[in-house]
Amino acid sequence: MGSGFTHHQLAPFGVEVRIDDAKGLSAEEQAELRRLYERDGLLVVRGLELTLDDQLEFCSLFGPVLRSEGETYVISNNPEKGILAGAELTFHSDIPYVPVPYAAGALYGVEVSEGVSPTRFASGMRAYEQASPALRERIDGLNSIQMRTRTIDGRNRLTDAKPTDNCAVQAVVGRQAATGRRYIFPGETHSAAIIGLSEADSEALLEELFALLYAPENIYDHEWRTGDLVIWDNLAVQHARKPVTGGIRTLQRVSTGRFAYWDQYPLDRETFEKLKELVSEVA
Repeated sequence: MGSGFTHHQLAPFGVEVRIDDAKGLSAEEQAELRRLYERDGLLVVRGLELTLDDQLEFCSLFGPVLRSEGETYVISNNPEKGILAGAELTFHSDIPYVPVPYAAGALYGVEVSEGVSPTRFASGMRAYEQASPALRERIDGLNSIQMRTRTIDGRNRLTDAKPTDNCAVQAVVGRQAATGRRYIFPGETHSAAIIGLSEADSEALLEELFALLYAPENIYDHEWRTGDLVIWDNLAVQHARKPVTGGIRTLQRVSTGRFAYWDQYPLDRETFEKLKELVSEVA
């Protein structure tokens, strides 16, 4: 016998769910949760009490969880509790500059003050469906260059790259495997250029895509409460954050996917370990 859950549609996209017992879901209920998640690429579950192991187990319903350092961590504006502090993050998908980015991201509200800054989500699927037929024809088949992060609050461009930086070529239009829905992939943070276009034409096209993606009617702002879990399709849905204000905001992060970052760029681990040593020495 399953635990039972209720759900309703969010505006402009996504599904909010309340679950009686996250550990007691039947096979049928698990399948229904996956279907609801896949429909819009965004699932919000309210009122949970999860350890990290609980979160990993729940997220495994939606794909293989990645357990290595760098994929599972705590985000907080209290530097003693987590990383990334409270700076602004412009719209992006996580690690688009590797051959196979994460399939999904999931954040759990460990400790959240009422009224603290929300996480913002933009649907690449809705943006593609709202694009004109002429624009769809222009972008189908195009590719983009996705740059490694050098700044988190604005565009990363080719001129920002260092000699050892990795980047990846990603399709401008992707297709969600479960539903077949197409989505616009390039995000504001990491998209350096559209391949095959002049710099001016590339910038103009990216700005046109961003206008669709980040139109107010295409954004869901998640107002956090302690115990919330939000899981999103990292390819079809982008996320962002304004500067964190309003109190404590500590979230636990889990990623799903086929490959961890270190699997795709093992040489970066040496750089990562050296950075940790430097941070430890400063502390």
